[in-house]
Amino acid sequence: MKKIERLLNLISALLSTEKPLSRHSIRERIPGAYSENDESFRRTFERDKDELRALGLPISLEKIPGTDPPLEGYRIHKSDYEADHPLLDNEEIAALHLASNLIHLQGDDIDSPFYKMGGVLQEKAAPVSEIPTETLMEICMHALVEHLSVFFKYKSEMREVNPYRLVFSGGKWYLIAYDKNREAIRHFRLDRIQGEIELTAEKFELNDDVSEISQEPPWRFGEEKNEVQLKVDRTHASWALEMIGEKALYEELSDGSIILYETVRDWRIFRTFVLSFLDAAELLEPPECRESLIEWLESIQ
Repeated sequence: MKKIERLLNLISALLSTEKPLSRHSIRERIPGAYSENDESFRRTFERDKDELRALGLPISLEKIPGTDPPLEGYRIHKSDYEADHPLLDNEEIAALHLASNLIHLQGDDIDSPFYKMGGVLQEKAAPVSEIPTETLMEICMHALVEHLSVFFKYKSEMREVNPYRLVFSGGKWYLIAYDKNREAIRHFRLDRIQGEIELTAEKFELNDDVSEISQEPPWRFGEEKNEVQLKVDRTHASWALEMIGEKALYEELSDGSIILYETVRDWRIFRTFVLSFLDAAELLEPPECRESLIEWLESIQ
């Protein structure tokens, strides 16, 4: 995660500058990202630069104006991006372009809405991962970009929703949307939508809480909802809270341990999270989830 954050900050710095940046100027712009040791910094920066170029990001080497003797610096020209993406800030562009190179959608091409949102249309190295697509994804992405409400049938009921996010979790795609009839955010598995999705001409405004959806832990995305209580020893409490984020609901006990109160929709992902603590965590509630975990552990012995 530290490397990804460093790469994102590097792309953002190279995008936001009006003139080429020397290596040392880059280190000053993203403090803490690189070592203070000059040789260690040089090696890490050269490796980062080469990796980003291998991923297709158009980093150019240019003369820095006003330097005598002439010095060379680096920058990324926004005009080098061939895609017609929406107005995004530098951090959003950096994240999108890095993602478009590291992870590909199966069968994606220049007509994919993923690239239209800012993917790099250049020859790239093999992706780290390839994610399966769903037939309804393109219309969902279009609705997301244009902020258009949609109609579809789900569990034999017609739904009218405002799409907020598309999330890939547990091998499935989910549309996170505001359900107008239920007046609440709901999760819809794309492969369970019946028939076609119908776009409307009605535009909607995003709520302030929308940006927080994409920052939620992956086990909160899905359909089956369980309210889970997990006790975590004090030795691992701070790490658990860092993993869940600022909006974690928890109770601190007298011995320094905590009880997490979590909404879990994808049990398999949360089970992996629980097991990462080894014997430093205990699943308390609900009984059926506790029993399921015990049964699964016994089955693999």
